[in-house]
Parts: sequence; structure tokens; C-alpha cells
Amino acid sequence: MEKRVGIAAIFHETNTYASRTSLGDFSIQRGEEINTLNKHTRTYIGGMLAGCDDERLEAVPLFYAEATPSGKIERCAYEQMKAELLSLVQDANLDGLLLPIHGAGVSEEIDSVEGDLCEALKEALPPGFPVVATLDLHGNLEARLGQFCSALFAGRFNPHVDQFERGWEAAKCIGAMLRSELVPEAYVEQIPFQFPPVPTSLPVFVALDELCQAAEARPGVLAARIMHGFPFADIPAAGASVCVTTDSAVTSAEALAKEIASAFWQQRENVRVSRYSAQGAVNAALNCSGERVLINEFSDNTGGGAPGDGTHLLRALLDSGVSACFSHVFDKETVAQAAKAGVGAVIDVRLGGKTNPMHGDPIVARAEVMAVGNGRFTVKSNMGTGETIDLGLLTTLRIGSMDIIVSSGRRQTLDDGWFIKAGVDIEQYPVVALKSSQHFRAYFGTRFSKIFTADPPGISSADLSCFPRQKKTRHVWPLDTDATYPQECSAEK
Repeated sequence: MEKRVGIAAIFHETNTYASRTSLGDFSIQRGEEINTLNKHTRTYIGGMLAGCDDERLEAVPLFYAEATPSGKIERCAYEQMKAELLSLVQDANLDGLLLPIHGAGVSEEIDSVEGDLCEALKEALPPGFPVVATLDLHGNLEARLGQFCSALFAGRFNPHVDQFERGWEAAKCIGAMLRSELVPEAYVEQIPFQFPPVPTSLPVFVALDELCQAAEARPGVLAARIMHGFPFADIPAAGASVCVTTDSAVTSAEALAKEIASAFWQQRENVRVSRYSAQGAVNAALNCSGERVLINEFSDNTGGGAPGDGTHLLRALLDSGVSACFSHVFDKETVAQAAKAGVGAVIDVRLGGKTNPMHGDPIVARAEVMAVGNGRFTVKSNMGTGETIDLGLLTTLRIGSMDIIVSSGRRQTLDDGWFIKAGVDIEQYPVVALKSSQHFRAYFGTRFSKIFTADPPGISSADLSCFPRQKKTRHVWPLDTDATYPQECSAEK
């Protein structure tokens, strides 16, 4: 008889400086729907389903809740989802459990959703029950997570193009556990280091990944991974870490994690973000005559919890008079106004700037409605290939020499799918602008000769010094230049 392996998770990357996240903000998949939406996709769950097939395990999809990164999850919403997940897991007659969790989830009064959920699962399940989790590279991991899970498989790359592989190796691990081939040990080593999202193509991370791969070639090492952490969270565990899983009979996960963490700490000054002001990025683009240029808006990245309706970069582009297209501004009101007026109409808009004054004032202008359409499409980027994303109703507005996509849903721009759905051909513009910190690079990185990062004020800014840290319990570099590693975590005075 095939062993039954459940798949269940609550997946959220929480920016504690953003507006609260309600139950209605979550997309919840249950049972066979999880199979339908994720099989053959390059996602964590897609990898888990494929890995279970390879291991001849019966995958039992139970519950998966995910929301676009945003503020703290309302306590009642989290407790309701947690209770349903626990009930389904306990009633499913499982032999093991796979958890496609993030690592940076925060609820009201709970600084680590993943730690709380995994602790509850450990208490509810029999001793020694196999629980294997995948983790996003940007998880803020509490050390105790390694005590609640049998094994942890964190992502290696940013953009996250390896989600499928991480899900697949998690399923392979649980298969080996169920055949009694190994008893894994997971360990998390925290590092007092915070930095904004950066691509793993930076030389420092290429070298660190090579170090981790060399470690994984050692006997008994199943996974050795660098965790970047998520800096837009005011919680004690915010920051980088190293996550290691080994065969406990062969080698120590703790010793290896500390070894890699020491090497990571020594390289901390080599982790940097190259960025401009909004006007600086536009000026740099204007100086690239004859080249195709992309500008990404780092500080208003919905993938980092920002609202997606910031106007700083958009205003600078409009003021410059450059011919450009922009994806996209989150503004339900303006989409509804354009849809009511219809294609070809000229309307007076107050575009964006409706959520957070830090992100700029609304753009007040006359705009021609160029298109109105459906924002549902299938991802073709190497990050999440095959996943279905729905931005709701879209409109394209022409203001001056710019075509601006406006959405009624929040997601960062991953590939040209939204441009196509909005009737915008990016090949026709010398400058393309979009809202994303890093994930856009998986698709657009090789398609433009120049990329300039704009980082005006915003709640996903690379300038970490602008975020208050009321819950910080340790000195963290570079916010505290006297931070050391290793160090004891103690309340600051």
C-alpha cells in the first residue's frame, strides 16, 4: 500500500509596516483543487507532487492558503486557517506531511506564523511523525523551527527559479524517511545581518552558494542553504540565517550551519544594492539613446508587501516626456472609472497614491482609455512557470507619451503577460518601467541592455535605516555597526 503524504500550508511574506491582511485577502485551495492548480507548475507544490509520484507516495493535498505579501495577518484569520489545517491533517490518516511554507509570516501577537504552526503540528502528531518543509529564501527563521520539523529545504536563488526543485527534494526526503533510510536533523543558525532583497547572481552569493554546494557533497548532508531573511518586518528574528539538514547518523547539522554562517558573516560588506532616486533612474535612462532600457521600482514592490500604487517613479517619467510603458499601478477605483467610460473615452483621473502617503500623491491628469480587459494569465517566467495569476480587471491609460497599466489586483510584474493582456507591446517603447525588486529579472534580465533600479520612499525600500525597529532584541549589522557574530540575543538597553 502506498504511503500517504499530506500537503498543507499557510504561505505569507509579511511586511509589518503595511496594512493588515484579512482572511479575504487569502486565496485558499482545498483538496483536489490543489492538484488541479499546481500539478506541472514550477512551484513548491508542483515539485512536491512530482516528487511524490517519483517516490510512489500518495500525495494527499489538504489545504493551501496564500496571500500577496502585505501586513500582519489578522489574528482571527490566522487562527481560523490554522484550525482548519490542523483538523484536516489529523483526520487524513497520513504517514507524513509536506509543508510549502514561506518563513516570514507574521500574525497579530505572533511573530512567526511558521514557528507557531509547526509547533502546533508537532504537538498534534505522533512522536517522530515525518514533517518536511520547504522555505522561501527570504524567511526570517526562528532557531526553534529546526526542532519542529524533521527536515528543511530552503530556496537557493533570487529570483526564486528553483521552487520546483525544492519541493521535489522535500518529497524525496520524506520518501527516504518512510523507507527508514535516514533520520534527518534540521538546524537554523541565525546571523545578526539585515539587507534588502538582492539577486543571488551577485558575486558574493555565487561564492557562498558554491560553498553550500560543496557542503552538500559531503556524506550525510541533505541541504545547506543561505537564508537572506526579510528586512521589512519588525520582529526579533528578522535577518539572515543558515538552514542545514543532515542525516543525523552521519554528520552534525549544527556544526555545519555555524561553519557556513561564519563564512557568510565575513562577506557581509560585499552585499550591496545599486540604486537611484526616481529622477536619477529616469535621467540615466534618458542618457541611453538607442538602447532598450528597463527601470524597476524597488520601493513599491507588492512582492515585498508594498501597496503597488506609488507614484514617485511614474511622476518622474511623466515629467520627463519620455515614451514609456508602465506595469502597473494598483488602483481599483480608477480601473472601475475607466471600464465605465469605455475604450476611447478621455477621463479625469486621480491615479494611485491612495494607500500610504510615503508612496506619493495621486497623479491628477486627463487620460485616454486605451484598453479594458481581463488580467488573468499563465506565468511563463522561469519563476513559477505554469502558475495562474489573476490581477482582476485591467485598464491601459495613455497620459502624455506614456501607456500605464492599472490593475484591480496586487502582484508584482514577473513577465510580459500583463503587458500583453493590457494590449501593450513592450517592443514599441524605448523605456519599460515596472514595480518589482528582483523577481522581474528571471524574465526581463536578458531582454534589456540596461536596467536601472529606482528606490524612492516606500515600505519596501532598500534604505533599511528608515524603518523603526521596536522589537529588535539584538545588535544587527549594518543598522548597528558594533554588531558581532556569534553573539547572544539579549534585549537592547
